[in-house]
Amino acid sequence: MSLLIKHSSKPSHFISRRTISNASIQKNRAHHSRDLLLKPVAADMIGTPDPISNLRPVKYYVLPNETKEEKEWRESCERVDEFNHKFWYENNSMFIKAKADYEEELKINGKEVTAEAMSMFYKDFLNKAYDRQMEYNRNWWKMNLSQLYPGFKAAIRSMKKQKNIELDKGTGFWEKSFES
Repeated sequence: MSLLIKHSSKPSHFISRRTISNASIQKNRAHHSRDLLLKPVAADMIGTPDPISNLRPVKYYVLPNETKEEKEWRESCERVDEFNHKFWYENNSMFIKAKADYEEELKINGKEVTAEAMSMFYKDFLNKAYDRQMEYNRNWWKMNLSQLYPGFKAAIRSMKKQKNIELDKGTGFWEKSFES
């Protein structure tokens, strides 16, 4: 939205208020879509991208007879998703605010908002965010590696459950092969 507004011929104080109101509208939409994720679902569902974090929220299906291992795996996935959402929401919020402040400062100083001026802002923002990004990457890798064991346990438990169901129904390999 701010890209459309920056080309407006309206005074800069109006642009600031408009940008702020658009951010609050996006924030309300994000909270609304997050609230919809609290309802139970019949399968894993992926929502529309969050307007601030740009990540698609996932609502995981909870099996009626979910085992301890499957629950541990699902909760691990939810923790990683929440960690990602929180980081990118905060990062992108800081970026949006810093960008609006930089554009406002350029206009106050009588300078034009050009691609070259914005490239200086982007470079500065990324340099300042480097340590925060590296910390995020380290934590993200740790969380993903720590998901391997719960995921493996859940997969094994799921295969065992499926095998037991096949044996109970008599639909295993041997029952099918020698029916005649």
